Amino acid sequence: MTWIQEAMVTRHGSTPPRKLHLVFRIHIADPTRVRLRTVEHDDTAGVGHLIWSPYRDTADQAPFPPVPLAALATPMASLDAAQAFLPPLDDSNYQWI
Repeated sequence: MTWIQEAMVTRHGSTPPRKLHLVFRIHIADPTRVRLRTVEHDDTAGVGHLIWSPYRDTADQAPFPPVPLAALATPMASLDAAQAFLPPLDDSNYQWI
């Protein structure tokens, strides 16, 4: 596990759900990657689509939760445990687009 972030963000037409995001960093070989799920079912938002990307490809994207993935020197770069806790997300610092 690389990051932990609490989120309570209003989505269109919904009450903000409180969620704790546990973000894992793993290496997935290409033969396995093509078999991974690409759809998720969220209890409040319905069906969502998952995109599995190499970490460097996220530099110009806005992943959710907004973790500093592309800032890693290498996919396996170690981090100080104090960096695992990211600031909480709420309506004052994040907006769904």
